[in-house]
Amino acid sequence: MSSTRTRGVKPHPSVPGRIRRTLRLVGWNALLLVAGVALIGVVGEMYFRLRAPFLENDAPRAWFPTVGRTFTPNAEVRRTNRLDFWVESRTNSLGFLDREPVGLERAAASCHIAMIGDSYVEAVQVPIADKFHVRLEELAAEELRHLDITTSAFGIMDTGQVNQLAYYDEFARTLRPALLVLVFVDNDFMNNAPILDGLQRGMDPDGLIEVSATRGADGTITLRPPHPPFPESRLAAMASTSPPWYSRVMDRLNGMSPLAKWLGVKKSAWFPADIDPELIAWVELLSRRSPRYAALFDGWRPMTRGHIQEPFLYAQDLPPVYEDALDFTGFALDQFRERADRDGAALVILTSNYMGTRGDLGFDRLTALAEARGIPVIDYHDYVLRQGAEPRRDARWERDFHWNIAGHRWAAEALLEYLKANQEICTRRKSPTSPPPLPSWRTDYESVASGEPAARSDFDVYTGENTVSYLKSPCGAADVQAEFFLHVVPEDLEDLPADRRQYGFGGANFRYGIHYGNTAALAFAGQCVAEHPLPDYPIARIRTGQFTPAGDQIWLVEFPVGTVEGAPSP
Repeated sequence: MSSTRTRGVKPHPSVPGRIRRTLRLVGWNALLLVAGVALIGVVGEMYFRLRAPFLENDAPRAWFPTVGRTFTPNAEVRRTNRLDFWVESRTNSLGFLDREPVGLERAAASCHIAMIGDSYVEAVQVPIADKFHVRLEELAAEELRHLDITTSAFGIMDTGQVNQLAYYDEFARTLRPALLVLVFVDNDFMNNAPILDGLQRGMDPDGLIEVSATRGADGTITLRPPHPPFPESRLAAMASTSPPWYSRVMDRLNGMSPLAKWLGVKKSAWFPADIDPELIAWVELLSRRSPRYAALFDGWRPMTRGHIQEPFLYAQDLPPVYEDALDFTGFALDQFRERADRDGAALVILTSNYMGTRGDLGFDRLTALAEARGIPVIDYHDYVLRQGAEPRRDARWERDFHWNIAGHRWAAEALLEYLKANQEICTRRKSPTSPPPLPSWRTDYESVASGEPAARSDFDVYTGENTVSYLKSPCGAADVQAEFFLHVVPEDLEDLPADRRQYGFGGANFRYGIHYGNTAALAFAGQCVAEHPLPDYPIARIRTGQFTPAGDQIWLVEFPVGTVEGAPSP
């Protein structure tokens, strides 16, 4: 039979055939889409990585019993947001991102100005040479040469004036400043109050790792020393809360990928979070713990940790916990006022670019507190406006809220303008009512070093009542970055835990300036002292020393201790 097909006309496909063709087309399109997105991701990741001098932040921190956090002295610090800045700096011997402090005689002979603040003074976003206090010194050398101005800066992120009192007591006071500049940022109200500061950091308000303040039953506010940075003081552990899995995944990606970091910044701008379940859980935890906390939280429902400080700036009527925070800020200013008067220094506040006279309730609240204590306020926001710039845009990095290089220059110029109008600060300086004492870290060093060491090596090793101490002067970055080991050989092996008896000794490895157990460490002005507890059983011998990250031994000493528990024989 002849075919009935017409030449050149395709038969109409069956339904299953059309489905297969459609699925095949969709599959290829999906594959091309995935490949395109992957290619964009690879290109974007390569772009961000190739333009970056480095990718990882490195900010070695130390904790000291009289101060709280600083940087590790004489250490390299790298900071980048992987978008706007890549800065490598070196800390000085005091553990701050600044030049080495001027000598005491030079500071006393000059008109020395000490800057104290938080991350705006820490300023990891710019090289040290571009920081506002260095620029001020340069400008003053040109325009106020007769005043012979020298400067220093003491700043650590996430601190307020209450926390920063230790920077003056331990460091700045010995330099006999003629002028003390407090750099006040909008979140300082929050950082001054232990409750809000603890919530923002996720820390127990009664276990803050900085110098803080507490209110007694009679309503008086007093200072409280730093709490050792143990994990037990974290609210997340106490409330059994943790961020959702997707937040942890994004945090991990942001730490690994510059592209993910950029996307995260865009997401935060486009889709800001409006609630923080962890924060709500912590508020409920503290409310159950104390009736006083519950009363302070009355009428306040927190949103996110990033917005805790905002009511100070925008709310006419403040909840009780915010009114309480204003009291703590007033207390901190009182303390600085007393110290400045005692030591013959002038005192002034420099505000940030986010606080100003034009409709800012935070600025109004600060100036009311400052005026009541006779403390002048330099309005940075107004100064930048007078230069024809917009403070909240032009003085900061595009994707970081801290001052950029121009922002630091304007801060220096605003301070120079104030000095030109108030030159008597330098020319008619008041005498201090008492000479500045030695800071506690120096007296600690000298008290330990007054005896004879049990052994000498790279560090001198001393034993005391239930402690072993390590001293070195001068010391440098390599000395404080190498890990210590401590092997304690008991007189009776039965005193050791069962899992340690096979080794014949107990002990610990610890890093300088980082707390493991009760290890304390200080490293200032080229002098280092570390202290570690000894077990309470009778000790026969001690072996101790340091080793490199590769495990190579740097030094080792071994010495007998005697039969006295935790102390050398007489």
